[in-house]
Amino acid sequence: MLLRFISESIRRAPRRKALIIAAIAMGSAVATAMLGVMLDIGDKVNRELRNAGANILVTPHSGYIAEADVPKIKTIFWHLAILGYMPSLSAQDAGLPVQGVQFSSIQSVNPAWQMIKGRWAVDGQEEAMVGAAIARRNNWKPGAIISVLGAPFKLIGIVSVGDDTDDRILIPLFRMQALTGRPGQVDRIEVAALTKPEDAFARRNPNTMSPADKERWSCSNYAISISHEIAEAIPGTDARPVRRVADSEGKVLDSVGGLMGFITLAALLSAGLTVWSLTATTMMERRGEVAIMQAIGAGRSTIATMFGIEIGLMGLLGGLIGAFAGVSLARFVGESVFRSEVEVSWILPLIIMCAAIVIALVGAAQPLRRTLGMDPAMILREGV
Repeated sequence: MLLRFISESIRRAPRRKALIIAAIAMGSAVATAMLGVMLDIGDKVNRELRNAGANILVTPHSGYIAEADVPKIKTIFWHLAILGYMPSLSAQDAGLPVQGVQFSSIQSVNPAWQMIKGRWAVDGQEEAMVGAAIARRNNWKPGAIISVLGAPFKLIGIVSVGDDTDDRILIPLFRMQALTGRPGQVDRIEVAALTKPEDAFARRNPNTMSPADKERWSCSNYAISISHEIAEAIPGTDARPVRRVADSEGKVLDSVGGLMGFITLAALLSAGLTVWSLTATTMMERRGEVAIMQAIGAGRSTIATMFGIEIGLMGLLGGLIGAFAGVSLARFVGESVFRSEVEVSWILPLIIMCAAIVIALVGAAQPLRRTLGMDPAMILREGV
């Protein structure tokens, strides 16, 4: 009886049912695409934003940091989020800022540095690099021999950074340590890490948190929580987020995630309203049929189940079509907007299909409840 009713009911008003399925499919496709991109593209966008430079700076409380302690950065809980780190040591040479660096680490921490002329220096050689501004003032060219802290260096490359590095001379870290009499010492470490945008919870003081909150805070890859772990791994240091970089990352990711979330909600709401509108029309036309079923003894729960299964099947079909269309749409959005391939987890289409069924049932609930609440005798007397 139930199967016969559902099969007969589905055959009625095929265009209207096709519109319901299409509306659910469209909403499901948009939801799948937006959620798929949002869930997959976050780390990829964050990696692109790493071009802004290091987002964590480690400095000593006083004196210097032992170079032997620098690799401890990769021993913290979030070591897989660490993309790179660059220890350095600074000094002044007749008013000119000089920085000893590991040239092999520069591009992993500061990929936006642009080589204007020459090539990258090699750590084990008597080679130097300079910023564009200081090179222009001194008319230095690649190949020139320059004196730094009383020692000759061959100028290999000129870089443009866009900050105070443009006014610095860069030499290998081991040479800076030897020339300044500070072997095995550094005075700062720049760290590039994949982090999530900070929220109100991230900015709480971990020392005042309950054990459960502190564990949750530590297990979130906020820039501030990673900094806290680095400071604990290297005693006597202060590790803090570089706010200019970390805040810009958070704003961009929040904006992208917020926009996609809004589009997802709008698409699902639109699908639900379409189901409500079309179901209301259908139930108005079939109220006489409902009244007859009630008159011959069918309970409200039985009738609701019949129509619910019919609506649920349309939601399932629409969700199935939309979910698989959304996977293709997510890949298209990833390639055309973010220039990156998007991989959508197989779990997401299943979730979207379940959500489509729920949306269809919720959209149909009010028209169905209103029809079941009518007096069947009055409807039958009207001859509907």
